[in-house]
Amino acid sequence: MKSFVVIGLGRFGTAIARELSLLGHEVIAIDRDETKVNDIADEVTHAMAADIQDEGVLRRLGVTECDCAVVAFASSLQDNILVTLLLKELGVKRVIAKARSEMHVRVLKKVGADQIVFPEEDMGIRLARILDSGRVLDYVDIGGQYRVAEIRSPEDWHGKSLQALDLRRRHRLNVLLVKTQNGNGQLVNPSAEYIVKADDIIVVMGLDQDVSEVSDEE
Repeated sequence: MKSFVVIGLGRFGTAIARELSLLGHEVIAIDRDETKVNDIADEVTHAMAADIQDEGVLRRLGVTECDCAVVAFASSLQDNILVTLLLKELGVKRVIAKARSEMHVRVLKKVGADQIVFPEEDMGIRLARILDSGRVLDYVDIGGQYRVAEIRSPEDWHGKSLQALDLRRRHRLNVLLVKTQNGNGQLVNPSAEYIVKADDIIVVMGLDQDVSEVSDEE
């Protein structure tokens, strides 16, 4: 179990706090709006309406002992940046901050944010890439130009074994998982003898360009 502090309880922050709590982690939720705090109070470890720039309040809530802090609001750029800076100065191990623009991202990097999220842009890019291919159903970027992607098996793969397809040599892709029967079953690290079927979804890992090449094949 890890401990998190989520500052800012808009839709983004509330979703993060609730999901982390459901996953079994300790979650401290903070917002200036008491109504938002009351709405989530029963779902997290501790919720408090407070001045998010009050160093004393943050210390009393134990944010310095948390594994990670999420600055989940960006409505006020000044507050967002100052809170990010304050959390780093307090010694929080990892600070993730929400950004609104490229310039905002640059400033957050300057004040020490460990990770910056751009929810609207990130989701837009992700959806565009999925729409760009009729075969990629979903993907996750894992850094260094690598991604894990779900690919609907191309017709010319049907009836062939993974060994015969030899995706690692031909496409530089590693097969992690096969979802069978329209996603109702799955095979982790499938054997080389597995025969690919028409309704299979193949989960692969590889460079972005290699995943794109396979997904664009007719």
